[in-house]
Amino acid sequence: MKEKILLALSDTSLIKVLDEELTKNGYICDNTSDGGQVIEKMKSFSPDLLLIDIILTNKNGYDILNEKSFDRDVTKIPVIIVSNSGEPIHMNKIPSTPVIKDYIIKSHVEPSEVLEKIDKVFGRGSITESATVEKITVGKGKKILWVEDDKLLSNILSKKFTANGYTLLKATKSEEVFSFLETETPHIIILDILLPGIGGMDILQKIKMQEKFRSIPIIILSNLNKQSDLEKAKTLGANKFLVKATVSLDEIITEVGKLIHA
Repeated sequence: MKEKILLALSDTSLIKVLDEELTKNGYICDNTSDGGQVIEKMKSFSPDLLLIDIILTNKNGYDILNEKSFDRDVTKIPVIIVSNSGEPIHMNKIPSTPVIKDYIIKSHVEPSEVLEKIDKVFGRGSITESATVEKITVGKGKKILWVEDDKLLSNILSKKFTANGYTLLKATKSEEVFSFLETETPHIIILDILLPGIGGMDILQKIKMQEKFRSIPIIILSNLNKQSDLEKAKTLGANKFLVKATVSLDEIITEVGKLIHA
């Protein structure tokens, strides 16, 4: 029987990544980023484990855990607590109960590590992809210039790229992009649209205006999904437009491989 996990997290990107990893490894997941929904979600979904953020909208993790401890319908559900790196866990605010199984610092979170902690709660052996699948090196010798200021996505996806053999050149703003291009010729460029200073569309346009870089394939990877954004990116020369909320990490890796090896 598959164990069920409720992901009560503020970061929807993290929810997506963890949901994908846990589902792939045999768990059933439900999620919410609204603290006001957590208790009712537990009652309707009946999870075998709650992964809960300290910071949530409408009701914080401390209040939820205290309410949970007095509700006999959900009090025995095991819990793993998640905290932001700049928000230390205040132990005196957490009910003293054996259902609290572990703690995770969000800035250090990796899907495989979360999976290991969850496997430990259920007495499973680790069945992470990295432990069972031989390292893939399809990207060996290929360079990716990746322009992204989302630290969480950057940390997680960076490991995916390097595990597939790619060399990463990471930038967070336009100045770094063009500094890299003075000395490096990447095999592909991945651009976010919303960036500090000059946005991804302007960077795309500037790159495509230079003859020496015009043939480098470019993927737009963004939270924006308006048709007008897609059409503008295509007009400016982007080869692919991917929306973060609707694409999996493996799909991103696949699209990169297709364009590089086309």
